[in-house]
Amino acid sequence: MRRAFLLLFVLPLVVLLGSRTAVAQARGGHRIIYSGQFAHGLNSHFWLRYHGRPRCCQSTIWARSHAVVRNGILRLENYRDPAYGGRWVSAGVSMGRSINRVYGRYRVRFRISRGEGVGMCIFLWPKSGWPPEIDFAEESATIGGRRYETTTLHYGRNNTQIHHRVRANFTRWHVIGVNWGRGRLADTLDGRRFARIRGSRVPHVPMHLGIQTHVGSNGSSGGMPDASTPSHVTLEVDWVHIAR
Repeated sequence: MRRAFLLLFVLPLVVLLGSRTAVAQARGGHRIIYSGQFAHGLNSHFWLRYHGRPRCCQSTIWARSHAVVRNGILRLENYRDPAYGGRWVSAGVSMGRSINRVYGRYRVRFRISRGEGVGMCIFLWPKSGWPPEIDFAEESATIGGRRYETTTLHYGRNNTQIHHRVRANFTRWHVIGVNWGRGRLADTLDGRRFARIRGSRVPHVPMHLGIQTHVGSNGSSGGMPDASTPSHVTLEVDWVHIAR
């Protein structure tokens, strides 16, 4: 899925520790780059809220007010917003201003409520240029039942793509992840690898984490919410960990 971002500057990296998972990762020999929960809201030093219309998803409107934190959980909320004439409005967040790096181990604990016409993506996006792109949890708006997630590597001048799929009930909490190293990618779900890519197709440029929702087409597939879609459809994020 292709997107548009405004990257203004890069801030110094700060290591945030505190969760048991982060400590476990450190003991496993991986240096923590970022380990963050949302107990104190969305830290603007690390996270940028989306606002505006993306190139990828012509039916989507992103608003900062739809990326909120409640009870320590980041919520990307999709609903008909009176401030936008009753149209469906979505949300997204990016670390494009803070953590752009080559290689790393990314983990995101998330869940998403059911809703036809609402899709989502957790991905790595390049600091400049496109492709490459590493989508390690993506769901088209046509798959409102949350029965599986797709991973996609975009690479090459012609946007060649490699897909894998993992099945689970994603209305429940799961930890999705990607291990990205020189010439290798491995996708994980709840600590277990389910896909692997090796070779020169694997990116080796600085990239950053993004998390987003959308309505309608993502540029290749997806319909609009219908009569079966709940009035609010939400992607929730409990925590994010990045290690090297």
